[in-house]
Amino acid sequence: MIQFKHYLLFILVGGLPLFFVSCSGDKVANEPAAEVSETPPSISGDSGGKLVIHLSDKEKGELKIETAKVSSNVQNYSLLAPGVVFPASGHVSIISTPIDGRISAVMVREGELIRQGQELFKIESLVFGNLVAEYLQAIAEEKFQTTRLERMKQLVEQTISSKSELDRAMSDYQRATAASIAAFAKLKAIGVPDHEIEALKNAEKIDPTLKIHAPISGSLDQRMVELGQSVNALEKLGRIIDLKKVLIRGYLSPEDARFIVAGDSVKITRRENGNDRLTSVVTSVNPGLDEDNRSVVVNIEVNSSNGWPKPGENVRLEISTSSLGEVFAVPLKAVTYDGNRAVVFVQKDGNTFEKRFIEITEIRDQFAIVSGGMQADEELAVSQVFSLKALSRYELIAE
Repeated sequence: MIQFKHYLLFILVGGLPLFFVSCSGDKVANEPAAEVSETPPSISGDSGGKLVIHLSDKEKGELKIETAKVSSNVQNYSLLAPGVVFPASGHVSIISTPIDGRISAVMVREGELIRQGQELFKIESLVFGNLVAEYLQAIAEEKFQTTRLERMKQLVEQTISSKSELDRAMSDYQRATAASIAAFAKLKAIGVPDHEIEALKNAEKIDPTLKIHAPISGSLDQRMVELGQSVNALEKLGRIIDLKKVLIRGYLSPEDARFIVAGDSVKITRRENGNDRLTSVVTSVNPGLDEDNRSVVVNIEVNSSNGWPKPGENVRLEISTSSLGEVFAVPLKAVTYDGNRAVVFVQKDGNTFEKRFIEITEIRDQFAIVSGGMQADEELAVSQVFSLKALSRYELIAE
């Protein structure tokens, strides 16, 4: 009996530690495991919230990342654009009749070279005859009043006439002079040159024929009337074009036009055969979009060479430009995409690269044009870009 009691006590004492161990194990098993969140050694966000990739010396040696500098001066930045040739301002003239009448003579043919001041058309006009008569009457009245005024001055000096009569003579003279000037201006307004107006004073009779002269030298591009045709005032008779200088209108998209300023150099070639080439500069840029093709128009005036280019011809333009404001040229090899956003990796030191999102405005000549977010002479990774992109993915795992 005593032995049984000793045996029971041994079981109780020996099982007690096992009981506590079992309970303790259940408690540990039931407690949730603490979360482990640790950014991989090669990634940190300790640079103002920017994602920075730190490479070990071993990773640096294995990847052998090549870099290239960011340029803030876009070298050889050119835009290609179609262009259409027009007559240059000041080198084209519309010929029109200033008065009603009838075409009595056509003195030139289409395509004929003409010089400035050459007679082109003659118009018989009653209106012109009346203007000539008005001018001759005004000249005669002015002569009479001039003589009368001189005689009146002599009479006043001799106290034969009164001062009031001299004043009246002076007033009549001034009115006659004003009428003569007005009649002369009317003839000038319809295109009569000075030497023809002077010749009217000695004419024995009035010729109601108005001569239309060429205002510029050039070629008669269009003739819009025939002999004997009746014309109304301001009706077009023809057009003269001087081909020594032409205007080329280039058509650019609004995105490309942002980089164009007056003074940018331009190379002009034929649309199909580029053997002929001229150089000029951008004269001006229209502020709004062309309503027909929704493009920005750049204007280029150029001296023609051997009659080329001609108005109406299509040409090709290569505009060399630098952009307005500060932009940066980034090698395309340095650019990758994270979703829809462009990304580059900027080298901070020998082992550190920063992942940076950029906004690309244009892609030209193996360079991406970036409007901001960069600094000149920053070094960008141009090799192993996808490896750096893969390392940057650890940031998502860390989160």
